[in-house]
Amino acid sequence: MKILVSAYACEPDKGSEPGVGWNWAQQISRFHNVWVITRTNNKESIDKELTKHPNPNIKFNYVDVPDWLSFWKKGQKGIYMYYFLWQIWAFRLARQLRESRKFDVVHHVTFGTVWLPTFMPFLGIPFIWGPIGGAERVPKILRSHLSSRAKIYENVRDLLVKWTFSFDPLTRAATRKACLIIARTNITLNAFSQTNKAKIALMIETGISKTFLEEMGKMKQAKEGNRVLMVGRLLHLKGFDLGIEAFLRVYSKFPESKLMIIGAGPEEEHLKKRAEELAKAGKVFFTGQMPRLEVLDMMRKADIFLMPSMKDAGAWVIFEAMASGLPVVCLDYAGPGEIVDDSCAIRVPVGERSEVVKKIGEALDTLLSSKPLQESMGRASIRRLESTFLWSQKGEIIRQFYEKVSKTKMSGSAQ
Repeated sequence: MKILVSAYACEPDKGSEPGVGWNWAQQISRFHNVWVITRTNNKESIDKELTKHPNPNIKFNYVDVPDWLSFWKKGQKGIYMYYFLWQIWAFRLARQLRESRKFDVVHHVTFGTVWLPTFMPFLGIPFIWGPIGGAERVPKILRSHLSSRAKIYENVRDLLVKWTFSFDPLTRAATRKACLIIARTNITLNAFSQTNKAKIALMIETGISKTFLEEMGKMKQAKEGNRVLMVGRLLHLKGFDLGIEAFLRVYSKFPESKLMIIGAGPEEEHLKKRAEELAKAGKVFFTGQMPRLEVLDMMRKADIFLMPSMKDAGAWVIFEAMASGLPVVCLDYAGPGEIVDDSCAIRVPVGERSEVVKKIGEALDTLLSSKPLQESMGRASIRRLESTFLWSQKGEIIRQFYEKVSKTKMSGSAQ
């Protein structure tokens, strides 16, 4: 089949949305001819990768919003408005390509969020939407200790999600016109009405390559005591405050232990202040933002990966931690709770905040008390990736998605 892929974010050797866009396009191209529409600023890294690893089944088409209409965009500032405008230009290019290529399917991959629109359903050809998330929200039971600003953010997001699924015309059109919707988590899947469930599939959007796993296996690092590691942007939804409080509850039992926090963000000063208030700040270390290779090095030196995120749909960083052979402590919620299983992680049920902090502390206590358990669960992390999350395996599932769409299309044509 001839497939048109819409991937605003699409870059090789990247995590998050750029990695999703790139890897999904690559996996689709294993079985079909693919044309990708993406942003011009992705071209340099894509060209370099294709020079090293040519792929005759994939072609990239670049488009951007004119400068006169986007001069105000600076980095992440204004990104959502820019994305909306980009979708208009991408749709115009898609219509031009459709006339000459006669595509069988158009597949919107990134951004994969239900409340960020795409116009691709209006091309008049079978439409696949996803992997998408966006219905994930900080559970209300865990919002009591959020800052006023964070509470406002979550309340606005509640209204946005409700509007999206109930009233937003673009989301409703995409849902109605899609022949297949791929949801990132059960939370997003269950946010759709029952009438649409038959055409929704569940699939975590992130994967990992066999090559990366092998490389991580070769790069051993000496451990440096009981290191607990948290990584990510310092945002309220990441739950870093839960992790700090839980760690400091058990610190006195393990005085040689350290909590390392890698990342930067608007919650940094608040988190540092919280660590100082608990009078154990000397064992909580904030490293700031670090290059990816240095983060991977820190992971190999760590003993436990702590991810008390309260909202993530996917979590690229958790794959890297598991590839480093780390046991995981996380909430049994959203993406992280669905990525791990009980062989490689201790999942803490969502409940009252004090109870969650207590349970995270108990999980850390269990792992810090037993090096053999750390090691066995770390090995299970790698097995979990190998058995479920290799990109090659995801490619096979994507192939099955397309076979289903092809049969549906043929059945519709025969009627």
